[in-house]
Amino acid sequence: MDEAVRTLIVGAGLAGSALAMHLAERGEQDVALIDPDLAGVRSSSELNAGGVRATWWQPINVELCAHTIDFLRSQGERVGFRPLGYLWMYGHDLWDGAVQATGLQNRFGREVELLTASHVARRWPFIDRLDGIVGATFSPHDGLVNPNAVKEIFRERARAAGARFLDRRLLVAVERQGAAAQAARVRLLPDQAAALGALAGQQAAPAGERIVFERIVNAAGPWAAPVAQMLDAPVPCRAVRRQVSVVATRDADLSQYGMIVDTTGLYFHHEAGGLLLAGFSPPDDPPGYSFRYDGRRFFEEEIWPRLAARSSAMDRLEHIRGWAGLYELSPDNSALVGPVAGLDNAYEIHSFSGRGVMQSYSAALSLAELMTEGEYVTFPGTAALAGTRFARGALQPEELHI
Repeated sequence: MDEAVRTLIVGAGLAGSALAMHLAERGEQDVALIDPDLAGVRSSSELNAGGVRATWWQPINVELCAHTIDFLRSQGERVGFRPLGYLWMYGHDLWDGAVQATGLQNRFGREVELLTASHVARRWPFIDRLDGIVGATFSPHDGLVNPNAVKEIFRERARAAGARFLDRRLLVAVERQGAAAQAARVRLLPDQAAALGALAGQQAAPAGERIVFERIVNAAGPWAAPVAQMLDAPVPCRAVRRQVSVVATRDADLSQYGMIVDTTGLYFHHEAGGLLLAGFSPPDDPPGYSFRYDGRRFFEEEIWPRLAARSSAMDRLEHIRGWAGLYELSPDNSALVGPVAGLDNAYEIHSFSGRGVMQSYSAALSLAELMTEGEYVTFPGTAALAGTRFARGALQPEELHI
């Protein structure tokens, strides 16, 4: 027998879980989420560096991040929020834009400081190699969180308000009639191994379940593009691998500092146990569903040289471990939030381009308002993130994704 729901959300990561929470808490009945891997072993929610910041260049991105960070601060220890700030160092290519963006960011109460290279050396004394630093910004209200804990708060509240989370369900097809999506064909996966294989692009068995819905939401993160294809409403987004290394440092204690971003795009921050988490996104990494971590080679070729070029305290490092996760990138590195063009009952919230945890609470609130009230109430500017912007040439470009 077919199952029937009012709202079907495809994907139960940060965005999907936050949307379910907001919808259910607004009184929406029969909200269901499907996900092949509810534990999130391959989820971007689990495999990122945990940084949250509002230092962006587009007003809507600053606003959504600032509001989400305020929510995270209100959750304090529950989400492991560490308000240690972001230090971002710039070369000639981005410095002028960063200076201009500071005024925008500070209109949202971010109190971002502009720093010279000598200021950086005085306040972060382990940064003693200043070549290439034209200037820097420090955003004191930004920080680090545990993304899994954030997601669990969303899920806890969603369940308490009546939303249902259905695990090991892989969407394999969507039935459409005219301008309406009608039903989802879903494969029930037998175990986690099958789920992880499906997420890595391995062939899944045919559908075994059918879920009829009144409306559907694409919140599938890096798998949003395949879901959009099933809706016959393709999006110009792509999944790209991002690798992170964890290393031991002998000569530097970074425990009092937050996230630090180098002029090269390398980012790093302190981890418990005297460790350092560092990531870098090679620009030539191809799109695809690869979770391969290149291990010591990646550390030695991409991470260590950039750290050592910035700090003599990083001359001696020990590679401990690492992992690879996925970013979902849009053409302008801003999320897609809003109605799906060409469908009367489909919505999307995905392709945050590394901004998922930073915008999850606020972007989901915006979409929940649109779905229940017919308009964006709290953040009217969310309309700028509609997927139709690419055809209209109304892009929301962001340079500072890492």
